[in-house]
Amino acid sequence: MVNTLQPFIPSEEKPWDHRRVQHLYQRLGYGTHFDALSLDLSPSDLVDQLIDGVLQMPAPEPPYWAFWTNEEYPDEDTYFEVKDQFFRQWLAEAATPELAIRNKLALFWHNHFVAEEEVYGCNAFMWSYYYLIHTNVLGNFRSLVEEMGKNPAMLVYLNGNQNVAEEPNENYARELMELFTMGENNGYTQDDIVEVARALTGWRVEMYACDTTVSFDASLFDNSSKTIFNQAGNFGYDDVHELIFFAKATEVSEFICGKLYRFFVYDEIDTAIVQEMAATFRDNNWDIAPVLRQLLKSEHFFEDRFIGARIKSPIECLISLIHKMGAAANENYDNGTVGYLTYGASELGQEVFNPVDVAGWQEHRTWLTENTLTARWGIATDIMYTVVYHNDGNLREPLRALAISLTDTSENDPEVITQALATYFLNRPLPPDQLAVATLYFKGEIPENYFEDGTWTLYYGEVPEQIANLLTYLIRLPEWQLC
Repeated sequence: MVNTLQPFIPSEEKPWDHRRVQHLYQRLGYGTHFDALSLDLSPSDLVDQLIDGVLQMPAPEPPYWAFWTNEEYPDEDTYFEVKDQFFRQWLAEAATPELAIRNKLALFWHNHFVAEEEVYGCNAFMWSYYYLIHTNVLGNFRSLVEEMGKNPAMLVYLNGNQNVAEEPNENYARELMELFTMGENNGYTQDDIVEVARALTGWRVEMYACDTTVSFDASLFDNSSKTIFNQAGNFGYDDVHELIFFAKATEVSEFICGKLYRFFVYDEIDTAIVQEMAATFRDNNWDIAPVLRQLLKSEHFFEDRFIGARIKSPIECLISLIHKMGAAANENYDNGTVGYLTYGASELGQEVFNPVDVAGWQEHRTWLTENTLTARWGIATDIMYTVVYHNDGNLREPLRALAISLTDTSENDPEVITQALATYFLNRPLPPDQLAVATLYFKGEIPENYFEDGTWTLYYGEVPEQIANLLTYLIRLPEWQLC
């Protein structure tokens, strides 16, 4: 069993094939269409290309309402229309190939630095939070933490706005250490929470006006000595972060790298791997990109046991279907379909901008229950049929082209074609019993003699509908829920 972060070197036993390329795209993004599954680049070069692509992306453009205060909205309906549109924008970006990887990384940090829109309730705050995360997905973690504590959404959500010298509020101080940097009960005490809260006093935002201007009010700051991690001084905001990232560097690096490991590799942490990642994190002055490069290029990441071993989140489940079908590449969805993606993910327990609580979505096995599993089948199937038949069925021919690309124009054996399609969508071949059933779904109501006498080929008119019918079966397999 491999247990190393050395770069993955393909071999006859562990080839660099479409399965491993899709594994990389699925974990770092939401999967990709067959046309993008090129083997031309080495594993390390492909990882560099994908990460460099995110680093080189321009910052998101602010929408026209990005800095509107409450008074600037013409009416209440406009406020809610804008908010709903921005919720949908997150899913639209997830379904856009050029934006998908940054979107997936932002989803990780959104679930780490949780701030619920239902609590802070301001569109301008929502934009500032979105912008901060999206412009720092692969940046410097320490800088991101320092900026997050002064973000208007977070100041309201975790009561930083109420943290004043006369009455310190411990909420943000506790989550700063427990959830954002060090991990629960990992190197700090209740006394440290109290003292950190005092050091963070004085930062303000006009929450009721929905004004994103953040200021420091010295009259509200506790200007006296505090003792944090057994060190005494008249500490303030910057000092707190210096203490955390200097005195507790090991705790911070191992906690964050453990979360990265669980999200990108598997739910059960390999301690030796995480410790090596943590050393890289510290050695690179808290930059995120070097850690992810090391992990995603590694032998460990490409081990067979991790491919198709992680349960998809609702967003991953629905958006990966869009990418693999080629719907996004063909712009074959509109605001209605994106709206249904947003609704579907929310119904399955993953509403963007509103994780379940400050600890976020717990991921992996928590996503599946008896009720959510059947709901996943229904919502994914509905979305599949929506994009196949939307705009007079514009995705019909791309689906046919996909089947041809996976086999070739001379292949007319429905079982061979079924296996090729199933292997592509599931990233693993079907065993004989499932393949037999899947082939029946693919054949549908086409007369059997058509397959025998050559009447049926991949250019037969009903092929796109046959692929859609096959997908109704694949979507209900346990393997569909894995990435």
